[in-house]
Amino acid sequence: MALKKMQANPRVSMIRLAVAADACPTCRKMYGTYPKDQVPLLPIEGCSNGLGCRCFYEPVLTEVYP
Repeated sequence: MALKKMQANPRVSMIRLAVAADACPTCRKMYGTYPKDQVPLLPIEGCSNGLGCRCFYEPVLTEVYP
């Protein structure tokens, strides 16, 4: 739901996939900033963290002027 809202928001130019400090190697590889239409879905497929995937999305904002 949060991803869809970010994708629909015109102030969001890109979406950053952030990872926890103890992220597994698979999740660490996915860390980065993505175009809104190319963001990996959560949970990350192949995540091996014992607590489960702990990645999350962060919006990268730009000002939109009328």
